[in-house]
Amino acid sequence: MLYTEPVEHPAIEELTVYPLNRAELRLADAFAGGRSAGERMVVENAIRGRGAAYVARVRHTTEMSWRMPVLFSAALDDGRMTVDHFDALWRRMDRHPCVRAEVDSQIIARENRAAERARREELREQAREAGEPEPTWDDEDYHDDAWSEYSADPVRRDPFSGSMVYRLPDPENGRSSFLDEHVERVLLDWLRDIPHRLSSPGGEQTTVPRPTVTIHRLREAVDRALDDAAEDLERYRERGQEMAEQADRDRLEAVARAKKAADTRARKRAERAARRKAEKAEKAEKAGKEVAEVVPDDGGARPF
Repeated sequence: MLYTEPVEHPAIEELTVYPLNRAELRLADAFAGGRSAGERMVVENAIRGRGAAYVARVRHTTEMSWRMPVLFSAALDDGRMTVDHFDALWRRMDRHPCVRAEVDSQIIARENRAAERARREELREQAREAGEPEPTWDDEDYHDDAWSEYSADPVRRDPFSGSMVYRLPDPENGRSSFLDEHVERVLLDWLRDIPHRLSSPGGEQTTVPRPTVTIHRLREAVDRALDDAAEDLERYRERGQEMAEQADRDRLEAVARAKKAADTRARKRAERAARRKAEKAEKAEKAGKEVAEVVPDDGGARPF
């Protein structure tokens, strides 16, 4: 044991193992944080000296540090999670069929948006060549993939808050924000529910509560979270499809009601015009009869 004097602390690991775990996590976070180029180069050289496998673990931990920042902060506070835990988390999520299907759908949607942007730009070019006003669309923001999240350098100022907005780094193999947030909430509860190791001041009566923060249990928690998230995602999609279908039905009904109302108004206008015309003809006929009654018939007599 590093400390020979009695330690008034609930966990011996808090003084021995946890600082090493936190140091590793901070080392991985150095790639995602606002470090200078010199600091990043020193960290990279130090990591590469430990082998390709360790570099991959640190790289995956770096990615999870910005994909699940609340969990990463809790892990730094807790001290029991290491780069191996975050590497296992990254790999488990990357191989799950729900994540892969969601990433594939994002790729298809991105390609469709790119094709739509190209089509609209071609229409604008044709309008400019013809000297006509350029067409506009209401959903321009949806088809704009110029930037969507945050980056290492400030790219623009938020129009509402006035603060600089940053882009996140690109993930190594795609990701889903919905699945990341769901898994992060589950793992936060999982980590907080596991008690720490309890020790006497001298460390001679250490008790190890179960369950512990092991990679095996982490994988099980991630699998359960992703399975639940897949069901939620499917349920949200079905609900969204139902809402879209209901919106289409409401739109068609609104169009039918508007057409019926327009036909009714046109019919009433035609009826009013016909009545006015008939009334005018009737008045003209009545006026003609009155004039005929007022003028006497002289029998064709001529004056002297």
